[in-house]
Amino acid sequence: KQWYQRRVRGHYWNSETPDIMKYFDENFVDGEWSVWKVEYKYQNELKRTTTTNNLVKGMYQRLESMKKYAFGLMYVCGDAGDQRLAGIWLGRGGKNFFYEDDIWTIDIENYNCTKLDMNKPDEKGLWTKFIAGEIDDWEGKQFEKDHIF
Repeated sequence: KQWYQRRVRGHYWNSETPDIMKYFDENFVDGEWSVWKVEYKYQNELKRTTTTNNLVKGMYQRLESMKKYAFGLMYVCGDAGDQRLAGIWLGRGGKNFFYEDDIWTIDIENYNCTKLDMNKPDEKGLWTKFIAGEIDDWEGKQFEKDHIF
């Protein structure tokens, strides 16, 4: 199962969006893999861009053992003092894969997680916008920085 995620990651780094999505469409099996939107629960606490970026970097360090099972994109949007932190993740299994290991749950407890249905055009469209790098804002806050897992 981990080969699929590695290929998606490889396509992300080396291919154009239409090729990435073609591969995704041809190989994604709902239940074997799932796509999740995550939004930080405490957005009003995101006061400094450096701190917000460090929040994501720390999470990624703790998730290192998940790397062969998941691919994620986290976006920081907004100016210091008025930021939003949100992302999209592809992982193995139909359930929230962050709960497969106690270490993986440490940070995800601070996020609202919503499983996306890849059969719904608007939800698949959000996945596609993240993959294409077309998220210009989140809740009206301008894109600031992306973090790729």
